[in-house]
This record gives sequence, C-alpha cells and structure tokens, in this order.
Amino acid sequence: MFKSIVPLFIALLALVGCNDASTPKEGDKYKVVAEAADAAPVVEVFSLACGHCRSMETMLPEIKKIAGVEIDKVHVTFNQSAQVAAYIFYTAAIQTNGAPEPALMEALFAYVQDTSDTVTEEERKSQLTGIFKTYNLASPYELTEDQHKQIYQKLSEAEQLVSSAEIASVPAFLVQGKYLVESSAHESIEDMANTISYLSKLESK
Repeated sequence: MFKSIVPLFIALLALVGCNDASTPKEGDKYKVVAEAADAAPVVEVFSLACGHCRSMETMLPEIKKIAGVEIDKVHVTFNQSAQVAAYIFYTAAIQTNGAPEPALMEALFAYVQDTSDTVTEEERKSQLTGIFKTYNLASPYELTEDQHKQIYQKLSEAEQLVSSAEIASVPAFLVQGKYLVESSAHESIEDMANTISYLSKLESK
C-alpha cells in the first residue's frame, strides 16, 4: 500500500508546484489593451501634477531592481494643465536622454504641485528657469525651434499611447505596449515588480 501511495504523493506535489499562486492573472493584476505602437518595453504613464506619481517616483528604483527591467516615462496630456506639465517634463527629458535624475524630477514635481496660486507669472517663470539652470539645462523659455519640435513630437506620441491603452488614471504601467498593470490590485512594491517582470517576459501571441 505504501508503494502505491508514494507515486501518487509525488504526482500531487508536481501539480502543486505547477499551480503557482504568485503568477499574475489577467483581469486581476493586469488587463490586455489595444496595442500601443512603438511603445517601450515597460512604460510608466504619469503626471507631474499627480501626488501618487510623486510617491511612485521614489519607489521606481526598487521596482526596476526587483523586476530586472528599465522603465521609460510617458507624461499624460489629459487637459491643458496636464499638457503644460508635460511640456515641462519633456523639456528636461530631451536634454537628459529621456531620464532626468531623481533630484530634478522631485524639483519638477514640487514646482507643479507646491507653487502657490498667489505667485505671479514672472515669479513662476523665474522659479522654473532657476530649476533648469541648477542642472545646466535650458528651460522651456530658452529652447531652440528644433527642441520645441522634439517636444511637440513627444506630446503627440504620449497622446497616442494613452489613447490606445485607454489610460484614465495615473500612475500606470504599460508592458509590451498592450498589458496594462492594475496598480490598485497590488499590495506591495514586490508584488508590482513581480507582475511587471512576468508581463515583460510573456511571448507575443
């Protein structure tokens, strides 16, 4: 009897091993959306005006480390204020190979979110120019015509990506241009990183 039980026990163990509870499930941890053409392998869709995005910015290094991926950034253009913030971000992005350093990102988040409504337009301009000057970059007021064209192209690409993926809130992560991570379904950085890693390795169907 013992000899007959052992093979069954081993078979049950094998089945348990294949049923990995940590594997992200479609409809729970992520959903499939219309594919965004020419999207980077992993993209964080965000806004400088978003408080949650500001918090997520501090978590990105750990997410990238655990998931073993690079994460590009795309700024939303939902409305006029978002477009202004996007212009500020892309001004920095085109001058830093698409990856403004963390301290600059925090300065831009702070400028957009913390600047008082009582500040004059001239004071806003001076403050923003000062931020870019600190990092030896041209401000949005000092760009060349070619740089303005680059930013308009980035804005157009961002709008197309957000529209294709039907992204209505941020921060959001888009993987392989078609897997939209459900941020609210994740309980930790490790959980989020696990889903991103899993989706980045899925073979195209």
